[in-house]
Amino acid sequence: MRWRPKLPADVLPTLSRLRQAVLGGDGVLIPVAAVIGILAGLAAVGFDWLVENCRWVSFGLLEAAVNPVLQLVLILLLPALGGLIVGCVQWFLLRQTQRAHGVPTVIEALSRKGGAIPARVGAARAVTASITIGSGGSAGVEGPIITIGSAVASNVARLLRLPRQHMSTLVGCGAAAATAAIFNAPIAGVIFVLEVLLRDFSVRTFVPIILSSVFAVAVTQSLLGENQAVFNLPEAMEHYEVVLTEMPAYAVLGVLAGLVGAMFVVALPFAERQWDKVNVRPWLKPALGGLLLGVLGVGFTLTIGQPMPAYEAPVFFSNGYPVIEATMNPDNYTAFGDGVINTTTMPVTLTLLTAALALKLVGTCLTIGSGGAGGVIAPSLFMGAMMGAAVGVVAMSVEWLGVSTPATYALAGMAGVIAAVAHCPLAAFLLVFEITADYKVILPMMLVAILATSTAQLIARDSLYAYWLSLRGIRLGTYSDLTLLRRMTVREVPLSPAVIVQHDDPATRLIELAQDFAAVDYVVCDEQEVYEGMVVGEDVRRTLVHHHAAALLIVAELMRSNLATVRMDETLDAVLDKFARHEVSSLPVVDAGGRVKGVITRNRLMQQYQQALAKRG
Repeated sequence: MRWRPKLPADVLPTLSRLRQAVLGGDGVLIPVAAVIGILAGLAAVGFDWLVENCRWVSFGLLEAAVNPVLQLVLILLLPALGGLIVGCVQWFLLRQTQRAHGVPTVIEALSRKGGAIPARVGAARAVTASITIGSGGSAGVEGPIITIGSAVASNVARLLRLPRQHMSTLVGCGAAAATAAIFNAPIAGVIFVLEVLLRDFSVRTFVPIILSSVFAVAVTQSLLGENQAVFNLPEAMEHYEVVLTEMPAYAVLGVLAGLVGAMFVVALPFAERQWDKVNVRPWLKPALGGLLLGVLGVGFTLTIGQPMPAYEAPVFFSNGYPVIEATMNPDNYTAFGDGVINTTTMPVTLTLLTAALALKLVGTCLTIGSGGAGGVIAPSLFMGAMMGAAVGVVAMSVEWLGVSTPATYALAGMAGVIAAVAHCPLAAFLLVFEITADYKVILPMMLVAILATSTAQLIARDSLYAYWLSLRGIRLGTYSDLTLLRRMTVREVPLSPAVIVQHDDPATRLIELAQDFAAVDYVVCDEQEVYEGMVVGEDVRRTLVHHHAAALLIVAELMRSNLATVRMDETLDAVLDKFARHEVSSLPVVDAGGRVKGVITRNRLMQQYQQALAKRG
């Protein structure tokens, strides 16, 4: 017989309450956040390895091709081949029916699926994004890495069977950790997730996400054996000092960056709509987009050439990081005259900068619009650097501005376009600061980011992420309290019993029920209690006013069949949106078979929300 120690009678209940407090309360978030950070850091290292090896294969073929004609053929076909593989994986293996954008996918999972993101989704995004970017597709790593990190966190939380109320915080931990690890930017990773993904700066959310990011970056630095910024700035940048007379030029850059960002926000969804109209098989569309990108690459190579030594691909292919880094080197800007900057590594001209900017915009619309996998931050960084460098070139010709180098304008331009595209000025300039490790340009970056966001909002009210979410029926609120509504479901709201009538009942039946029950609205069901419609209180009152006509009416003539129904697992922000659209005081709650379980009232929803605010702070 197994010996068991005897415990006092009051110890077991105490231990049970302690276990519930740890696993059910916020205390569990700290250790789980650390675990998620470690796993997300490992995932980021693996994803970066995939991207670099895919790019090494594609760009290695270009470098090995001695014949110029063969180089042009490879430039034309490599993005198409990558798009074909991605299309086949998405259509035949994943059975994907809609575009899988990183941030919108995660927010949709939090809003409608309880934060459930299958592991295969993260793995598939790692593969498809690596092939897209590696073969030359114009996209970035941040969208896929957010999906990957979120999938890691979601599966850890589900494996530990943690309560749903923790899911949004833990998914945020995974997204922030993976973003911080891939960019070596722990602060920016945290702020980006809080500002864009969760919109929640409460201490309850803030602390675990910071901890997760710290562990993720520590893991990547340990594995890679280095702690370097994504872009290595030369020593020449150390001598730059902010001059007050340059502020007008930076202000102009902020407005122009806002215009470029707004143009991107409008152009990419427009391109997606046009690709939806293309009458070819869905799995062929990424290949067709890659082929058109290759055509642009061939045209660029024939007209402008290869401006960077040892970089055979067109400058707007892939994420374009080497090209961005070249624009941030003051030593490359040695003399200015006749609109041309002479450089030792890349002959930077206004023609090259504007062409690269325009082709990056078009190329990203071709890559992502056709269904390729990748994010929009890297293209935004590229376009911002090109725009900033162009403004710096022009400003340098105005002597009284005192511009010492256009390189600083490239830095500020990156922050501006990111802020304009995602409407996240804080995350934008912190990200650029961390990936460049240059603090001296932080003031111009802050100014440009704020002006760019304000300018973009005048043209495009929603950010690119908010627009994509609106297509899925999800609206982003303005205030962080909306995140609380996203955590709560209809199950947490006490339902009122449904007063049921049938469609062939006489209208006088409603008058009788109005005298016997305190109900305002009536649910119309068939004999199996399957929902058919509702008669709202306004219609009942109208019937009472014309009491003599009630005997001639039946319920079907007063019934509203266009009202939305509600599910038990639906989040309260979605229910509140339905109330706003239909302007009724109650909505029917139905199960999967359409049978009525009760009604949820606007009043009880708001009462439960206020109680949750008081409880959770």
